[in-house]
Amino acid sequence: MLLTPETLLFVGNRIIRIVGILLGAMLTLRLFTLIVNQVFIPNVVGKALKFDEKRARTLSSLVQSIVRYMIYFVAIVMVLQEFKIDTTSIVAGAGIVGLALGVGAQSLIKDFITGFFIVLENQFAVGDYIVSGDMGGTVEEIGLRVTKLRDFNGVLHIIPHGAIVRVSNHTRGHMQATVNVPVAYGADIGKVLTLLEEACEHVSKNLAEVMIEGPKVVGVVDWRSQELVIRMVAKTVPLEQVKVETALRHQIKLLFDEANISPPNIQIIK
Repeated sequence: MLLTPETLLFVGNRIIRIVGILLGAMLTLRLFTLIVNQVFIPNVVGKALKFDEKRARTLSSLVQSIVRYMIYFVAIVMVLQEFKIDTTSIVAGAGIVGLALGVGAQSLIKDFITGFFIVLENQFAVGDYIVSGDMGGTVEEIGLRVTKLRDFNGVLHIIPHGAIVRVSNHTRGHMQATVNVPVAYGADIGKVLTLLEEACEHVSKNLAEVMIEGPKVVGVVDWRSQELVIRMVAKTVPLEQVKVETALRHQIKLLFDEANISPPNIQIIK
């Protein structure tokens, strides 16, 4: 079969339209990527929405993935139409498949939607220490479907976003260090308070880099059958409260030993 000029013109026009569709899809995707980067990522443009960089990049990737698949689908349908293929059944089939996925994979969809709002609302970010249910650890990765936590023992916990009902973030703002000191009723309360103030001053000087406020002696907070309880508190940078509490207890022990003040119900044998 010989190709007539009309056939060549028809085929040439069809090829040009297909190439135009593909180039249009690529340019649209590229343009959308630039817009998303300018909106979410501060490093890309001087004026951007006030997002944390890690959260912004995660959200940007999420939005771009969704739009990328939409553009691919539209481009494929348009190319098929150029070949005179009825795409009505394809679009309808996509709707049926989508409905089936919605019914059969509700947990998967819930994971995606919950993950989107976790990033959007900045509930936590990579590097934060969080507790969710009976699992806690430092966030190593926030994906579209799961969040990965590494606990103090090195165990990696993988939590589907749909299973995250409540989150406690230990990294936002300050943390409070609290030390309760039991003191016998027979002890000299004035002397004890003086020693506790000395312990506070010592820890404040030696751990100044992690201190925000204090430490300070609150005073007597409880009376028990054999002892009274004096509380000390301090505000620290995130995840450093245990370090401050340990230092306070260590210094209190040294000062109490020097002053011959024993814990309740313990007699020092001389």
